[in-house]
Amino acid sequence: MPKRKPSECEKQFMYGNRKNYALTVFSLVISAATDVSLAFMLLYIFEAAGNRTGGSLAFAAGFGVGFCLLYLLFRFLKRKYMNRYLKTALSQFKDYIFCRILGKSISSFGNESSAKFISAFSNDLNSIEQNYLVGSLNIIGSMLSFIGSAIAMLIISWKLALPLITLAVIFLGLSLIYGNRLVSKEKMTSNENMSFIDQVKDLLNGFIVIKSFKAEKEVREIFRKQNSTLETVKQNRRVTSDTVSIISDISSLVLNLTLFVLGFFMIYVISDSSINAAVFMAFLQLTGYMLVPIRQLGIGISNRRAAQALIDRIADAVENEPEVNETRTETLDGIDNGITLEHLSFSYNDKKGALDDVSFHFEKGKSYAIVGGSGSGKSTMLKLILGYYDDYSGSVKVGGKEIKNVSLDSLYDWVSVIQQDVFLFDSSLKDNITMFRDFSEESLRDAINKAGLSGLVAEKGEDYSCGESGHNLSGGEKQRVSIARCLLRGTPVLLMDEATAALDAETAFSVTNEILNIDGLTRIIVTHGLEEALLRRYDEIIVIQGGKISETGHFDDLMAQKGYFYSLYNVFQS
Repeated sequence: MPKRKPSECEKQFMYGNRKNYALTVFSLVISAATDVSLAFMLLYIFEAAGNRTGGSLAFAAGFGVGFCLLYLLFRFLKRKYMNRYLKTALSQFKDYIFCRILGKSISSFGNESSAKFISAFSNDLNSIEQNYLVGSLNIIGSMLSFIGSAIAMLIISWKLALPLITLAVIFLGLSLIYGNRLVSKEKMTSNENMSFIDQVKDLLNGFIVIKSFKAEKEVREIFRKQNSTLETVKQNRRVTSDTVSIISDISSLVLNLTLFVLGFFMIYVISDSSINAAVFMAFLQLTGYMLVPIRQLGIGISNRRAAQALIDRIADAVENEPEVNETRTETLDGIDNGITLEHLSFSYNDKKGALDDVSFHFEKGKSYAIVGGSGSGKSTMLKLILGYYDDYSGSVKVGGKEIKNVSLDSLYDWVSVIQQDVFLFDSSLKDNITMFRDFSEESLRDAINKAGLSGLVAEKGEDYSCGESGHNLSGGEKQRVSIARCLLRGTPVLLMDEATAALDAETAFSVTNEILNIDGLTRIIVTHGLEEALLRRYDEIIVIQGGKISETGHFDDLMAQKGYFYSLYNVFQS
C-alpha cells in the first residue's frame, strides 16, 4: 500500500513547530518511563517492608519523594510544550484555510456551500483538534505505556507476564478492529452536520418569507426531519463508540481476574518463590497502565483516521482549485484603451445564454447606462467585466488586456463596484466605509458627503456600530455606506448594479448625480430608474434585450427610434 502523502493543510501543523512537537513527545516518553518506574518503586517499598529494615524503608521513602518531584516536573514540561504545539498548529491551520478561501475566485466560492467552510472552522476543527492533534499525542503516550508496562512485567516476572501480555494483545486487537467502524460513522456524522447547518442557515435567511407566507408548520417539519436524521447518525456513532468501550471494560475485568487467579495460584498453590505480595502489587500497578491503551488506542486510532478524513476533505475544498491569482499573471497598467467586449457569450450552468454575441466598447472617462428588463443580462455583463467568471466565449478586455489573464488584485486597483445587495461587517460606520484601511480625513468626509451619509454620521457618529450584517441600519443607509466605500477608493472605473434601488427617489437622484459629476471617471451603471434628467447626462445608453444589445445611443436618439427603449421609458413613466 503506497504511503499516504500529507496535504498542504496537514503540513501546516508542523511548519515552525517541530521543536515543540519533539519536546512534547520527549515529555511523553519520560512520563511513560516515570509511570512504569512507579511499579518498581512499589516493588522496592513492599520488599523493604517485608524485610522490616528501617534503612531500606527510609531510602524508599526518600526515593518516593524524589520520584514525585520528578513526576511533577515532567508533567509541567508536557503541559508547556504540548500547549505551545497545539496553539501554533491550530493557528497556522486556520490561517492557511482562510487564506486559501480568500484566494478563490468569486465564481468558485459562489458555487460552493458556505456551510462547508463554516463547518471547517467549527465542528470539524474541534474534531481535528481533539482527535487528530491531541489524539495523536494520546496514541503515542498509550503505545509507550503499553510497551513500557509489558517490558516491566517481563523484567519482574516473565511467568506471570506472558499470559497477561497475551490477553492484553488480543483485547487490543479486538478494540482496533471494531474501532475501525468509527471512521465511516465519524465521516457520516460530519457530512450530516454540514447539511444540517446548511439547512438551518437557509431557513433562517428566509425567516421573513416564512412568516409572511405563514409557512411555520411546514418549515418546522423540514427542520424536524433534518434534525432527526442528524441525531440518528450521531446515535449510531455513539453506539459504535460505546461498543469499543464495552470491549475495554471486559478486558479490564478479564485481565484483573487473570492477575488475581494466577497470582494467588503461584503464591499459595505452587508456592513459587519468585512471586510474592510485592510482585503482585507491582503487576497490579502495571496492569492498570496496560489497560489504558486497550481503552484508548482502538477508539483513538479510529478517531484520528476520521479526523484525517476531515482534513483531506477541507484540503479538497481549498486546495484542488488553484488560487485565482495563480492563473491570472498579467498586471493591468491602466485603462487608456477603455473596456471592450467582443462577441461575448456566457451562460450559467449550461442553460440558455445570459449573454449572446455582445460587442461594445466603453471609452475611458465616459458615462454609460445599461437598461433592460429583468433577466436580460445586465448584471451578468458587469460580473464578466469584474472577472467573476472565466468560462465565457469571445473576449473581455480592460485596458487592452484579456481579463481572464489579469490578476484580480491588479484589476480591482482600477475598478470598483457598487451592488444592490450590500454586506456590512459587525463594526463601526467608519470601518465599513474604509474597509478597515487608513484614508485621509478629507477623503473620508468627501465620500460621506457625496454618498448622502453626512446626516447619519452627524447623528450617530463614525463609531456607531452597524451590527451583524448591518441590522442597525436601514436598507437605504446600508446602500449609502456601500456607495461611500467605493467613492473613497477613487478608482478610475466605477460599476453600479442597481445600486440606488433601495434609496428613495430624491436620494437616488442626488447620489447618481454626484457620481456623474466626478471628472475623469468611467461609469457603467445598470439602472432600473429611467429619469429623463439623469438619462440625458449619460454619454451613451445601452439597451439589453434577451441577452443581446438591441439599441445604443443618446437619450434623444433612442426616443426618436421609438424602439424597445422607448417602450421601457413610457412604461416607467406611467
